[in-house]
Amino acid sequence: MRDTTKLLPAALRRPEKAETPKLLLDRREAAEALGISERMLDMLTEPHGPLKPVRFGRRVLFSPAVLQRWIDSVTADSTSEASL
Repeated sequence: MRDTTKLLPAALRRPEKAETPKLLLDRREAAEALGISERMLDMLTEPHGPLKPVRFGRRVLFSPAVLQRWIDSVTADSTSEASL
């Protein structure tokens, strides 16, 4: 399996030692990390889509790990279709 960490947006990469990692990303940060609009992120968020956010009252936050798993699943699906 190849190393894809250099392809990831900064919000999803492992932080440098001096950086404190963000444990949760807001909608804007999550959309930016995925390279999509906030509206598209909303369509990918439960109950419409596969991404499950963390909710604190009215705030909708996303775990970078959840975003990475979704990227991996989409990438795995597209590579398996390409090999057919």
